[in-house]
Amino acid sequence: MPHADPLQLQPGRAATHLARALRLRCPNCGGGPLFRRWLVMRPSCPNCHLVLDRGEADYFIGGYVVNFVGAELAVALGALVAIVSTWPDVPWNGIKWALLALMVPLPVVTYPWAKTLWLAVDLTLRPVTLGDLVGHGENPSP
Repeated sequence: MPHADPLQLQPGRAATHLARALRLRCPNCGGGPLFRRWLVMRPSCPNCHLVLDRGEADYFIGGYVVNFVGAELAVALGALVAIVSTWPDVPWNGIKWALLALMVPLPVVTYPWAKTLWLAVDLTLRPVTLGDLVGHGENPSP
């Protein structure tokens, strides 16, 4: 059995990746910006040249799941707060329409954070190799 890299076992590494992702920076180096427009992510980090989709055709599914779960948790939490704060005279129709109105824009608003958070989680679990960087033979330069 191969020995684990001590860098991978440091708890601060995951915290650093997540903190950088929450600032919409590259989880690997802290550089950026990673987005050309709100919904358009660059192909690679302008600073460290990390390929942001990690070279996989279905990589977007991870960001989609983070965004979907986060938006659904926000709606559920909003419902819980509204119900608890108005109990026992809960305005069910008002809560229903408010949460329906929140469900549509929330995934669009949170999209960049979902993408960078997924990248941070992926980098924590699968550290960068030379093949993940643009211009190192496996990935063409932009």
